[in-house]
Amino acid sequence: MKKLILFLLPLLLLANVSVKVNKKELTKGEELIITITATGKDIKFPQINNIDGYNIIGTSLVSNIEVINGAMSESLSKSYIIVPDKNLTIPSFSVIIDGKVYTTKPIHIIVKTPKQTKGDYTLDINLSKKNLYLGQSAILDVKLHYKPPVESIQLQKPQIKGFLVQEILKTATDTEAEYKFLITPLKSGEFTIGPLMANIGILVKENPFNDPFFNLSVSSLKYKTIYSNQIKVKVNPIPNDSVYGDFKISLKAKNIINAGEPNTAILKVEGCGDFNDLPDFKLDIPNTTIYASKADTNISIVDNELCGTYTKKFTIIADNDYTIPPIKLKEYNGTLNVISTNPIKVKVIGAKPITTPKPPVTKTSTKPTKQHTENKKNYYEYAIYLILIVLGIGLGYFISKITSKEKKDDIFSKIKKADQKELFNLLIPYSDIPEIKEILQKLEENIYKGTNHKINKKEIIKIIKKFTDIK
Repeated sequence: MKKLILFLLPLLLLANVSVKVNKKELTKGEELIITITATGKDIKFPQINNIDGYNIIGTSLVSNIEVINGAMSESLSKSYIIVPDKNLTIPSFSVIIDGKVYTTKPIHIIVKTPKQTKGDYTLDINLSKKNLYLGQSAILDVKLHYKPPVESIQLQKPQIKGFLVQEILKTATDTEAEYKFLITPLKSGEFTIGPLMANIGILVKENPFNDPFFNLSVSSLKYKTIYSNQIKVKVNPIPNDSVYGDFKISLKAKNIINAGEPNTAILKVEGCGDFNDLPDFKLDIPNTTIYASKADTNISIVDNELCGTYTKKFTIIADNDYTIPPIKLKEYNGTLNVISTNPIKVKVIGAKPITTPKPPVTKTSTKPTKQHTENKKNYYEYAIYLILIVLGIGLGYFISKITSKEKKDDIFSKIKKADQKELFNLLIPYSDIPEIKEILQKLEENIYKGTNHKINKKEIIKIIKKFTDIK
């Protein structure tokens, strides 16, 4: 029994788990590093996606092998990095070591809000608008003032909950650096931006011997952390199904087209506002085939606003006259407006006549019963009708085979000879085939965006043969 206890003691000492942090008190904007260390032979860490609601922005794993009392064990340390903006509690984590569950203890973290740094190094932030609507963008201007010489500047990128943040400008001189960010609110409410943090790298001369007898100095890079001011911003809600902005909407297409010829309708939305939240516009026209391209958005900053043009193309094929219905957009810029395109009537030359089937007419005979000789006559008439029907079916089948062959030869020969624009138009009627839809997308990018996707015409013919009755 004594030998068994002595044998198990090293194993009991080997299996353990602990958690530690780089700081228990930190300033808002600083990184908090949580490290879980487990010792044993078979270690399984928990799946951690966030800690107390904060997303993990970085991880690392360090392995170390130890020999204690003649027993070898592996020690694994896994670190997680978060950037908290208020007090939090690191929860308990469960780690499985050699089949047994071990639990860490929770740790309380204090996060302090720093005051703006004063002196030779300052960081100032300003917002172009402090009262916004949902989807309304604003410019966050960040200015860093410093006393030269400065070797390195590390600015913390603004991480604002509930906002989309995009850097749009970065400039620097000997005494000042400026950064501009376009921020767009994704939800309504009241928010606080900042304080932001920056690390300034300064060369400092030092005597490595710490003795005035040695008149020797070396320079080393030291970092000074500075903080900015804070800004409060209010984001007001907007009506449902609306987009913030001041837009104009238009739709252009041909009014006269040949039957079966593609008609390209071009939709444009121009102005200033939340282009990121524009709806996916669609067209629904009965008895037509419609292919919609991906939307193309070209935007820039004009007078501290996000302005530009949204363009989407629809290719329409029809055999009869049709009307392109209005496309509507709800916009909000203090008042709710519904803007709309005008309907477009399209005349199709060579349109197929639309026939309405007539209801069957039931005749009631009032004549007396026919004689036996008349029944015999009717028998011969029915026989002749039957022969004519059989001959008609046979002739129709023969004609359909010839037509099918002509259709096959016609479409396939056109595909072989077509350039990219002609090929695009030829394939539109087959856009419901997934493979053809993908080829149409590549052709569109080649034609309108200057890409160079390879198009295999033999493969196109194979696909059409596979999914249609054209053999």
